[in-house]
Amino acid sequence: MTDAAHLQGGTDPQQGLARVTEDSSRLRAWLRRRGSWLLLSTGLLTLVTFLSLSQPLPRLDRFLQDSARAALAPPPSDDIVIVAIDERSLAAIGRWPWRRAIHADLLRSIAAQSPKCVGLNLKLIVQDAGHPHDDAALAQAMRDGGCVVLPVLVSALAPRDLLERTPAPLLARAAAGIGHTQLAVDEDGVVRSVYLHEGFAGHMHPHFSLAMRDAALGRVGAQPSPAPGSTSGPWLRSDQQVLLFTRGPGRFKTFSYIDVLQGKIPADAFRNRYVLVGATAPSLGDVHANTSPDVMGLMPGVEIFANVLQALNDDQSVVIAKPWQDLVFNLVPLTIALLGVLWLRPLAVIALIGTMLALQFAIHVGRPSIGVLFAPAAGVSGLLLLYPLWSLMRLSAAVRYLRRGTADIQREMGRRPAMPKQIAGDFLDRQMATTRAAVDSMRDMHRFVRDGIDHLPDATITLDTRARVVLANAAALDYWARDASSMIGADAHALMADVRRKTTGALMVPPGALHAELQPITGEGEDAQARALLLRCVPFFNADNAHAGWMISLVDITEMRRAQSQRDEALRFISHDAREPSASILTILELARQTPDVKLETLLAGIERKARTGLELADGFVNLARAEAERFHPEVLDLVALVQQTIDDGWAHARKQQARVLLAAAPEEALCIADRTLLLRALTNVLSNALKYSPRGADLECSVREEDRHWRIAFRDHGPGIPVELQSQLFQPFHRLHHKAHPEVHGVGLGLLLVRTVAQRHGGTVEIDSAEGAGCTVTLVLPKPTTAELEALTPTQE
Repeated sequence: MTDAAHLQGGTDPQQGLARVTEDSSRLRAWLRRRGSWLLLSTGLLTLVTFLSLSQPLPRLDRFLQDSARAALAPPPSDDIVIVAIDERSLAAIGRWPWRRAIHADLLRSIAAQSPKCVGLNLKLIVQDAGHPHDDAALAQAMRDGGCVVLPVLVSALAPRDLLERTPAPLLARAAAGIGHTQLAVDEDGVVRSVYLHEGFAGHMHPHFSLAMRDAALGRVGAQPSPAPGSTSGPWLRSDQQVLLFTRGPGRFKTFSYIDVLQGKIPADAFRNRYVLVGATAPSLGDVHANTSPDVMGLMPGVEIFANVLQALNDDQSVVIAKPWQDLVFNLVPLTIALLGVLWLRPLAVIALIGTMLALQFAIHVGRPSIGVLFAPAAGVSGLLLLYPLWSLMRLSAAVRYLRRGTADIQREMGRRPAMPKQIAGDFLDRQMATTRAAVDSMRDMHRFVRDGIDHLPDATITLDTRARVVLANAAALDYWARDASSMIGADAHALMADVRRKTTGALMVPPGALHAELQPITGEGEDAQARALLLRCVPFFNADNAHAGWMISLVDITEMRRAQSQRDEALRFISHDAREPSASILTILELARQTPDVKLETLLAGIERKARTGLELADGFVNLARAEAERFHPEVLDLVALVQQTIDDGWAHARKQQARVLLAAAPEEALCIADRTLLLRALTNVLSNALKYSPRGADLECSVREEDRHWRIAFRDHGPGIPVELQSQLFQPFHRLHHKAHPEVHGVGLGLLLVRTVAQRHGGTVEIDSAEGAGCTVTLVLPKPTTAELEALTPTQE
């Protein structure tokens, strides 16, 4: 099997190697592009996961939480009222603690207005030994009030030794509920949350505010058995809830203890409301640091309980996020941002990171409706680190790429590009300057190649791997009659759809041929306009030996093939037609030798006729060659005068035919830029042909007319005419249409070809208007020069 057959029937090893190399290049390119991203993604996701689970940034978490805590804080509820044991009450009643009988009087005053529930945040642990009947009075007042809740106090005997202190048994039995008053104090001493249930195993208490709400709603469960002084087992906490402080200048409606006791309050101040009784005087020590947006400094515990109670009533409880919830909250926005850096531009990446930060902030701010408080420090840190780290990694990669690309360009160019003597700036500026110099050299080379391709005389197009045009030179645009915008991106298979092999007629570039194999396509073909073309379609490869596209070149050899055809005709003319007169003369002479009685006049007439035929052949051939190749000598001519001269020169021939040549129509002057010798020879040929084929006695009409921007010179005869189907053969060399019908008319078949050649050299055409038996009109159409063209040539002639 030959190499060509192997390439057609088997797999090209070079093609397979090119594909493998291309795949390897794509893999390396993918790793180069994605390697930094994978490293960054792994590092940031690992860091955020560690920070989310271990939470080593409590200060940052608390700062972010506290800064957004007041964004959706509700206004104080009108359903909650505080009876404050303030400094004015202490001054009026006396030193704290007060007798429980006083509290009983207060409770009766409050109960008279039918409140929802009353919470006495007072230390009522042991019986008042100095006033043993006060407990009974207070217990009776509690029973009369209907819904009264008492606190459970917890004190620490040692760091791990807790003491639970419940109300006195008499009071505890009279209470509608008992709740603990513990607050969750963070490491920085700020109260941010409470546990809704606390206590020892087996007898955990609800929070004081929760106990009030449940008692008001009639949800009174079994009270845990009192265990005063119990320290057994661990202290348990559950249902942590974030404090959601109210905001507003009025805060909760508050009445002084002494005012309530003395009846100096509105009649409906407590009606159908929750009433919290507790200390607000700083001297009593029940004040705490908090994150309320409106309370500067410390807040009394009773007011904190009021905030918890409102959140419970409004069902706006906010719990601390579980570890997996924090992980999802912090990782999802970061993952989205990491994916964004793969496909988005830098400004879009910054916008995406800002969007993710805003989303986290919105979720954090909207925690009352969501019900979960996240620790956003880890996620915020990851998002803030993402773009600087990615920029640093991309900048490092860009510097490496610049250095490698500069070295490659210098190696490909075979020389170092000229560098400026002094480069200001840092390392990156110097590297960019080096690369810029190398790129400028490459651009110069690219411009040289592009201009070279564009100025090629042959139609040349460059394709990408999908056979789409990416570059087309001027000759290609002219060949396909397209502009650059419609040419770029065109499918080469569609462009080459009419080019077929000259031998077989098969398409030279069948549909999909440039997608199937990387095999060159060459050969001679012909397009729909019958133009002879040499096609060369070859693949080209990039620096990594991967297929980069195709280059197609079309060489128009129509004129060369026409010249070859004319050469063949000339050879046939020389070998046959030009020899025929000479051979005939020799035959006549041989006949005269063998036949002595041949008349001399007959012999000479035959020799003269053949000699004239040979001379006409030689003159016609020489005149045609001159018309095609002779130097053009332009001058300003009057076509009317030139036609009249042609008529005068043909007077003898016309008289012999007993015909008149009439100038039927002509302007006074018809100026044209022409070569006098060539144009006169062409007009003489047209008139000579008309006289040859006109019957004796018939008149010939000539005319010169102006039409648009052209002059029309017409010669009309009354001869046999030319059938329409034969008119395409008029301009074929050495071809005579009437040589059989009119053998008496001598000619060599080059006259009209010479006329067309002369017309074309003047930028014009030849038109034939004829039909069989109706005569023939031959018209030379020549361009009419502009005034500027005439003025430019007239001084030269002068």
